Amino acid sequence: MATITIRKGDADTLTETVTGLSSLSGYSAKLYIVDSDGEELDTLTGTISGLTITYQIVNEDSKAYSTGKYWFETKIWDSSDHVYTLCSGRFIVRVAIENDPS
Repeated sequence: MATITIRKGDADTLTETVTGLSSLSGYSAKLYIVDSDGEELDTLTGTISGLTITYQIVNEDSKAYSTGKYWFETKIWDSSDHVYTLCSGRFIVRVAIENDPS
């Protein structure tokens, strides 16, 4: 099980590399973040380049996250309804000591 940790109000770039497929051409990717009841915290659309998927968390979005522990999973799919769950685990939002260091 993987763990992603972010501080409230921070930006982050998450990447994952897919194995087992020769190409991601025609695939879409999303990262889903939910609480323990399955309520959505956020859904991020991935950018695909070769066999690498990149997800961007912008600071304006993470400012809205409540601190705590959540669950996440990443999925890819194509138009033929081939769906793969690539990764799943905990998504932890920690309090930021300083929200605006400027």
